[in-house]
Amino acid sequence: MKYQWTLTGLACPNCAAKLSDLLEKEEGIASAKINFLAETLTVESSLSEEQTKELCLRVGKAFEKDVEID
Repeated sequence: MKYQWTLTGLACPNCAAKLSDLLEKEEGIASAKINFLAETLTVESSLSEEQTKELCLRVGKAFEKDVEID
């Protein structure tokens, strides 16, 4: 399934690229794209929406404590 959320709390486009790479290494996530300017996170995942969002938030917070997903 494909999910999209608002993602805030990243400091720069380079951080967005690094977080995308980290998310794509997680089991169950096929792709993760962050549009830094639009503040969106688009994820293709085999997990449920809730599981995917929780995983993305956990990885995001470990990378940058100010990350929020709505």
